[in-house]
Amino acid sequence: MNSQYFSKMTDALERAGVAAPVLVIDKAKLDHNIACLKKTLDKGFAYRVVAKSLPSIPLLEYILSSTNSNRLMCFHLPFLSHIVEHRWTKPIDILLGKPMPAMAMKSFYQWFNAHSCDLEFEPEKQIQWLIDSRERLLEYHAFASEHHIKLKLNLEIDVGLHRGGFSHDQEFIECLETIKASDCLELGGLMGYDMHVSKAPSFLGGANYAGSRVKKRYEHFISLVDKVMGSHEGLCLNAAGSPTYSLYESPDQRNELSIASALVKPSDFDLPTLTNHEPAAYIATPILKTIDKPSIPILEKMTPLIRYARLFPKQACFIYGGNWLADPCYPQGSTLVKLFGHSSNQEMYSLPKDADIRVNDYMFFRPRQSEAVFLQFGKIALYDGGEITDWWPVFDASNAPRLSQQEYR
Repeated sequence: MNSQYFSKMTDALERAGVAAPVLVIDKAKLDHNIACLKKTLDKGFAYRVVAKSLPSIPLLEYILSSTNSNRLMCFHLPFLSHIVEHRWTKPIDILLGKPMPAMAMKSFYQWFNAHSCDLEFEPEKQIQWLIDSRERLLEYHAFASEHHIKLKLNLEIDVGLHRGGFSHDQEFIECLETIKASDCLELGGLMGYDMHVSKAPSFLGGANYAGSRVKKRYEHFISLVDKVMGSHEGLCLNAAGSPTYSLYESPDQRNELSIASALVKPSDFDLPTLTNHEPAAYIATPILKTIDKPSIPILEKMTPLIRYARLFPKQACFIYGGNWLADPCYPQGSTLVKLFGHSSNQEMYSLPKDADIRVNDYMFFRPRQSEAVFLQFGKIALYDGGEITDWWPVFDASNAPRLSQQEYR
């Protein structure tokens, strides 16, 4: 990004009266990334937004509307209740992105039953709970049987990442048979995460070879579904991830892609598979102090020598806050002063000698991830057309469902 870009954003933040660290989303760049995504979706895939990576209801609403989707993936129990209690434009479809402990599922239902009269939501139709083992399936089955509810289940399959999910045919088949025989369980589909494909080294065949192996592995599990259940028609066959979605050139039996981080492109996603995407999220924080020839405490007399050895800056600044999972991108060439270390209060950064920056200007950072950073700033500043045009609140996890001392009845 050139200095003119951040100069305009600085002017917009000043006009908006921003006097503390803030997370900014550039709407034009967000729209560009959505357009890139839609080129793949238009090949015949449904789209599911990963809520943990974009944890803001207005942001999710905007993306769902722009992609004509109603599908979300949720990874966190407090976020699940937050999503469920919101009144969406059209009924939302939720797929759990990780297998929740049975206790979490019980906590959700206890919370839901206490609030159901105020909610426009049907869990048995709108949630797919993720199952990764026969043991977990039996726990869920016991709960559903005891409380006379129906659970829609999605089975996580190991397509090569080896961090969980079904990997052996026999266990997978036994689970399918249990679901088929039960009046309180329904098969919603399969999930096979494949982000590792984008990092496959060239000497092992690269992304294309790894992707073909994943596809064959996924198709094998689909064949087992056909064998036991009779057909996979109508099932949610979820795949991909931000690093790999662009590799899906044509539709196959997998019919749904999950993407989120690619739409704001934090720096961990500076990948060959996302070269068409643009960074759309920044942290802006006021500069509290600028210091010419700063000194090291206690070592004041030695500081010039240390500075001469390029171990300490000639020009530096202290910012408001810090210690985020992010790296400075403006002024370009700014770096953390390691001798001072990280600080969540006032963090010190070296400045390039040609930096035209003063107290009350802003330093800009690129987050390395979105899910670990967005929640730290309360509201997202939407930057559009050279102005801050809106403030989008992030998820509130303060009212997380918890199982009461008296077990769910």
